[in-house]
Amino acid sequence: MENTTGGGGFLHRLFNRGAHESSASDVQAVSAAKSKLDLNDIQGLILRGYKMPMVRHYLLTVGDQAAARKVLGRLVSGNESDAPQITTAEEWQVGFEAGPGDNPTERPHYKPDYCLNVGITWPGLIALGMKDRVPTLSFKSFEAFTAGAAARAALIGDVGPSAPETWVGGFGKGSDHVLVTLHALTPEGMTSYSDRLSALFAEGDAFREIWRADGMALKETVDGKPTFTSKLHFGYTDGISRTTIRGGPEKYAPDHQQPCESWLFVLQEGADSYFVPEPRELGLNGSFAVFKMIVTDVVGFEENLQKNKGKIDPELLAAKMCGRWRNGVPLELSPETDSPTGVAPDQLNNFGYVNADGSGDPKGVRCPVGAHIRRVNPRDQPVQGQGEPGGSNNAHRMIRRGMPYGPVYDPTKPYDGMERGLLGYFINASIENQYEFVLSHWVNDSEFAGAVRLNPKSKDPIAGTPDPGDGVFVIPQANGAPPIEIKGFSSFLRTKATAYCFLPSITALKFISNLG
Repeated sequence: MENTTGGGGFLHRLFNRGAHESSASDVQAVSAAKSKLDLNDIQGLILRGYKMPMVRHYLLTVGDQAAARKVLGRLVSGNESDAPQITTAEEWQVGFEAGPGDNPTERPHYKPDYCLNVGITWPGLIALGMKDRVPTLSFKSFEAFTAGAAARAALIGDVGPSAPETWVGGFGKGSDHVLVTLHALTPEGMTSYSDRLSALFAEGDAFREIWRADGMALKETVDGKPTFTSKLHFGYTDGISRTTIRGGPEKYAPDHQQPCESWLFVLQEGADSYFVPEPRELGLNGSFAVFKMIVTDVVGFEENLQKNKGKIDPELLAAKMCGRWRNGVPLELSPETDSPTGVAPDQLNNFGYVNADGSGDPKGVRCPVGAHIRRVNPRDQPVQGQGEPGGSNNAHRMIRRGMPYGPVYDPTKPYDGMERGLLGYFINASIENQYEFVLSHWVNDSEFAGAVRLNPKSKDPIAGTPDPGDGVFVIPQANGAPPIEIKGFSSFLRTKATAYCFLPSITALKFISNLG
């Protein structure tokens, strides 16, 4: 899934000006202050992609609350010999390119073999005794978080087979208190740190593990050797569209999109759309993440491609549904072939849909307006939440950190009975304005694109939730030719678990631990 859009407000307009427009010293000072990030205090998952090939997620319920608070403190004590430590966003250049704030001449002399992060639900904060011990506790700008994922499921299309009553492992039942996520470089490292964490959770009946699930990057044979890839089960190359954060620690190849303000992902004072949770030492430098476990119907997806081959080539249909060919080449840059000449690998995210004068691809002839990547990240397309051609659609962007689970799909053995899917987080500072907005208004609404009228039953053809057998996807054709209509398909995704999590800062975890 790609990222997402931009709204109004004086500060938003101010910070989305080009550098040549921001010449006044007071404007520069305010912008710099808002973009300053305390990387040592922010959980690394928010701002850095770890690029480790395997992950394990634990769902914990609080046992003894005092012991549980103590365990959380040990995860940020700095004493690695006592307990694995939460990974922060501070400089760590193994596995990724040095960012604008990193010093490439001072690379670390060790190679981390794990990364660790923790999220806490609202019931988890209550179970940890926060409401009783912290009179000033307030998440007043974050109703979705306090209501919880189960109460909000219908808003984003998680109904029927994806409804909360079908979720596994205690998700949505009130006992889903803490999510711990362990990334590792090797199976040996995963086993070693997992054993240490399990022993730590059990000390003093601090936590009880009620569910766990593993993800692993898919492999393919390269030069006769099994090699990890960045592909997902539907066959698409993942991780091409990445969110550039102003003042963030990672840098990416330039593209047409404006950088996102850091307060869209890290809770900071002075943000346009929310108040930092109170007390300040709990809320500042935190974030929110929606954890999801999604089952992918690979057989249904491939069958849909084949049954429409009389209308359109199956691989072209797959590209039109996504907005990219399965190897990652975007239709906007190459609508006819997945092997274009003159398109460098670092340019695969460097494109837009609609220019300020309305030119470009406003009707979706190259890339359908209803395609997956155009819905979840409309870029410069006028849509709900932003109505100006060529403008920024940043205010609803998300960062996705996910990994597949289940074996690689073998088309020669489609009915193998094996479950395949995706595990991970959608990270944002506002679940309502980012995650929920994107899924309800853009993914599952036929009128998300304003002036471009889509079929009333049109939803995202990959991530949407059409009624069973009622999916519609329309592919515009050039030169006034009649569009190609793909009908009668069902959703290819099913939600198996969801949790709305708060990702506390290091300061916040110490604050919780010090409550006694």
